[in-house]
Amino acid sequence: MQLAIEQLRLHHFSFLRAAIQGVELRRAWTLYLAFEGGPYDERHFHTRLRELQRQIQHGAIARGLEASAHIAFGAPAPEREEPPKQAPSPALPTLDEWILQRCEELGMHDDFQSQQEWLEEYRAEFGLDRTPAPQLASQVELTRQHALPASSGHASHRRTQDHSLEARLQALNLLAGALANPPSLSDLLGAWLSPELAQRLQRAQVADRPMAMVTLEDLIAFANLYGHRWWRHVPRLGAERGARLVAWLEPLAMTLGVPLKESVIRPSHRLELTRQNTLRTLDPDSLKRFAVVPLARLAVPPELDGRRGIFRTTNPNTLGVDTDLDAIQAWLRRHQDSPRTAASYARIVERFYLWCVCLKRKPMSSLVEGDFLEYLEFLSSPPPDWVQGQQARREAAEWRPFKGPLSPASRKLNFSVISGLLSSLVRSGYLTANAVDGVRPSMKLPHLRINIERCFEAAQWAWIRRCWSSMYALCGPAAGPGSDGAQLPDVSNPDRSFSQAAALRRTKLILDLGSTTGLRLIELVTTRARATQRRVVDGEQVWLMTVLGKGNKEREVLIFDDVKALMEQHHLDMVLAGTAQPTVGALRGLRTARPVAVLGSYGTGESPPHSGSQARPPGPDLGDLPLIGALRKPPPRWATDSLGVAHLDQAGCANSDRYGALDPTALYQSLKRFFAKCASRARVESQLIDADALEAASTHWLRHFFATSATSDKIDLVAIRETLGHASLQTTSIYLRPVRTRLVKEMSRLQRRS
Repeated sequence: MQLAIEQLRLHHFSFLRAAIQGVELRRAWTLYLAFEGGPYDERHFHTRLRELQRQIQHGAIARGLEASAHIAFGAPAPEREEPPKQAPSPALPTLDEWILQRCEELGMHDDFQSQQEWLEEYRAEFGLDRTPAPQLASQVELTRQHALPASSGHASHRRTQDHSLEARLQALNLLAGALANPPSLSDLLGAWLSPELAQRLQRAQVADRPMAMVTLEDLIAFANLYGHRWWRHVPRLGAERGARLVAWLEPLAMTLGVPLKESVIRPSHRLELTRQNTLRTLDPDSLKRFAVVPLARLAVPPELDGRRGIFRTTNPNTLGVDTDLDAIQAWLRRHQDSPRTAASYARIVERFYLWCVCLKRKPMSSLVEGDFLEYLEFLSSPPPDWVQGQQARREAAEWRPFKGPLSPASRKLNFSVISGLLSSLVRSGYLTANAVDGVRPSMKLPHLRINIERCFEAAQWAWIRRCWSSMYALCGPAAGPGSDGAQLPDVSNPDRSFSQAAALRRTKLILDLGSTTGLRLIELVTTRARATQRRVVDGEQVWLMTVLGKGNKEREVLIFDDVKALMEQHHLDMVLAGTAQPTVGALRGLRTARPVAVLGSYGTGESPPHSGSQARPPGPDLGDLPLIGALRKPPPRWATDSLGVAHLDQAGCANSDRYGALDPTALYQSLKRFFAKCASRARVESQLIDADALEAASTHWLRHFFATSATSDKIDLVAIRETLGHASLQTTSIYLRPVRTRLVKEMSRLQRRS
């Protein structure tokens, strides 16, 4: 009991205060104690009410405040433990005691009827009035000592009732001041929440790592770190109880001096709409500041802008710029024709320049060789305040330029890009020297090369095909006699579950295309159905597909007949799912920054429109269907109208183009989920499969698997190079593994000597 008294807080007294004032217990519980957790029914509310009254009465005895407890609760305070017990005075049984007695007599459970029905029978048996009055603890149906019937209209009766209520509230406030402990960041969550809810918070996990929350400080820090949907990391918590906890925690955290972030209180889409509405009324230059922010919002002090850099030339430059930041932006504009490359370069140069001005406090045009050695160490171990702990928009205050330390290969790539930047500025007449050139040879960083080990073994590939067949057999057309369960649906034998079967057919199409053509991820989502044509080659009819790949180079790949049939079925699935209907918008292409024509979106003999032209209006011809497309319509998203009013945009998120071409990330994650399922089954059913490697597989493993299989089948290296789209045979030849083959062949002849 002493421990229970020490856990009394102000919200417990608020709950009792509401009950004294006649507030319905359900509403009082929702307002003040719902965050604790526990059953959401009347019996629990009454039980909690009795527990709190008993704790406060015992605490009042310990502090010598028995009289205040007597006034507040309108019932005798509990006896002290030291004096001998007195014979109890005859009194009516409590409601719970009477219900228990009746259930034993009738042989029924207390859930046989509602709490209100039990209360009606209780009042009828003992002749109690039905007038509502403040209900407290187990004396809720006993005679009222401090409240007169509310039905009385006499003025003196109303004055007596008001005075009695005021006295009870004053007594309760006195008890609250003496017994309620003030909040503290070090308070255990068990002092505020139910034991069951506190234990759940202690079992929180993030990416299979335990993240136990024990104190109020832990809970506030966890919510601030993981944002509005922090409750997803707590087992069996849910959105509703998570929202109750945040509603209770928000004023408490403010009182404790560690307020909750806006990203916790409001969902990200609401914050984004608010930010957009605010930006409409602000000057963009007013948002710039000198801090770790994206370059578009960076305000560089004059002493760091590079106008007086030690390697700056005094002559005009071909870029027509005066500051380092303007020179960087001019260099990045040269790569706009390849948005993915431009985005990669922008990330590398952005964090490099932020390090220069924010951490090193030197203009980029004044860096010497020793500075670049420091930057190399910085990339291998960036400080915590430069690392982004959770996903955040670039406009958010939580944005940071790093997601963690860079691998040696990434550091090599970073310095290659930075060296290219500075060399270009030297050629443009902006700088006189490139300090990176003298540092790179001494860095001893690994040479960037294709990792051909990221490839499926024969056993893994067989396992993948087996897993797919077993999954498809449960949802696709019913397998006929002698069938392998991989047939396509028709009118007489449709899918048993269209959505699951269509998704698996799309997965098989990705697997077959990747393993027989070596297409890159971006090529899978930008190539169109019209790009596949029936051709006659050496007297044989074959399917050839024209692909626009890396470096905007065209190449042709061979499509096998069974893969073409699967492709046509996938397009039919898109039509049935309603995602192949042309809508307003541009086609997704390699140049995703603006509406452009994509190879395969124009007919034979036509030339592609200019890259800056507007997208073609949608028509009935479905030749623009993507090679791999979406099978679900995008969900609606929040948007604002011209007046700034938020509404749900039924057009949905831009995760696909107007003919349903998937975003590369969506296709990548879809295949990753499939490989994860195959790995999970391998851990249970097969000890011969490297499940960890299988779980790490991605779309690019299919490209390596195609090249490795083709070289093993003795296919001409030139044909493999043309199919893969490599610039030289030297790149393709790494799949031959000549060094390893020669090593094994020659060393196997070594005679062991004893």
